[in-house]
Amino acid sequence: MPDHDCSTLPEFQVSFPGPFTHHDVVVNGWRVPYLQAHVTAEDRVMLIIDRRLATELSVEEAERVVPFVADAIAVAMGYGAHPDKDTPRPPPRAPYPRPERVMDVSLLPADD
Repeated sequence: MPDHDCSTLPEFQVSFPGPFTHHDVVVNGWRVPYLQAHVTAEDRVMLIIDRRLATELSVEEAERVVPFVADAIAVAMGYGAHPDKDTPRPPPRAPYPRPERVMDVSLLPADD
């Protein structure tokens, strides 16, 4: 094979990192978006939100915390709550509230 100059090759924009192993998180039969889990021990699980924030919990702690996190994610996405087993598909979406600017009001001393 003849020698060639690799510096003339274009720089690629696409890469394929991985493979990654994670578990989906499911509450009441519905997958929780933006939430992944890694089982770290028999009774420990690491929860990762949006591939950025992580915490390690016991399985019992996760049983209490994950439904709350699922509701918070659903509300942030514009839903009323994370669906339960009886929720129709697709779940109804609540309208986004209009952002409102809050202004501080300060009392000024009265001129005598």
